[in-house]
Amino acid sequence: MSDRLDLPPSKLVAIIDAQLELARLGQAFGPVMDCAAAKAMQLTGADGAVIELVEGSEVVYRAAHGLAEAQLGLRMQIKGSLSGLVLTTRQAAACNDSEVDDRVNREACRRVGLRSMAILPLFFGDQPGGVLKLAWREPRPFDQDEVPIGQAIADMTAAMMYHASQEGTQVLQRKVTHDPATGLANRSSFYEQLRLRTDDAIVHSSHVGVMVARAHPYRQEVMVELAKRLAKECREGDLLARLSVDEFGVILSVAGRRTIVQSQVLRFRQAATSEPVLLADGGKVDPAMQVGSALFPEDSKAISELVAMARKSD
Repeated sequence: MSDRLDLPPSKLVAIIDAQLELARLGQAFGPVMDCAAAKAMQLTGADGAVIELVEGSEVVYRAAHGLAEAQLGLRMQIKGSLSGLVLTTRQAAACNDSEVDDRVNREACRRVGLRSMAILPLFFGDQPGGVLKLAWREPRPFDQDEVPIGQAIADMTAAMMYHASQEGTQVLQRKVTHDPATGLANRSSFYEQLRLRTDDAIVHSSHVGVMVARAHPYRQEVMVELAKRLAKECREGDLLARLSVDEFGVILSVAGRRTIVQSQVLRFRQAATSEPVLLADGGKVDPAMQVGSALFPEDSKAISELVAMARKSD
């Protein structure tokens, strides 16, 4: 705590503002982690930020921004990683240059494009439940308060999640993988499952279809109704997720060729928009949606690019 007291007043105010923004998000842990990673990146000048949560012998990238965004949903073994060292020692760690640091996986760092990083533990009570990782593209000394600033954000995030962790692993797991308003899988869970399905498709020389549906920024009750309509159209094996406030994603279980995927896009759009949404106050909304799709591996073998192409293909 003492190093945090030495921060300049302007940085302390910025940290407090970030913590207040996190507090306003309440129990919506997906948005909480997204906000925490974004704020930590902004306040430290990092090129990327990740929140990794412990699940068994692995950590899962549950929030990712900037340089690390393409890694969202990634699972990695704790053993042998710098994150694992932080979880074991319960102490923050910094890597000034991944090319000369024997504690890190040099090839993995090269694939991501990072050269330096700071990793801060997330404590759920007295138990380490994950880490906040800050990454930079170039080697650097950590002499600009990056570690105490990152740890302050990590501590606030962990404190907000602590009570759910006390309710049991399953409760916390659901809250970090599902959207609280609709009950659907959230963004990190969507990307995690998309990674698994594309990996399986590579092994079996098959296809994966991705659909992205973007609505206008309607109020919550409209988005909940749209989620119900989309869910009714899902076939066995489809995964419907809420990717953001105004966006849904579907991983399609039937995607043998592009025309099959496109016909499903039409079906989902019609189901969501063919009838007005009746509001609790007696009003109604005629919903509109932009719906697009992409096909793996034809459109891209990188899942972040695959989703981006689905967004643009309407």
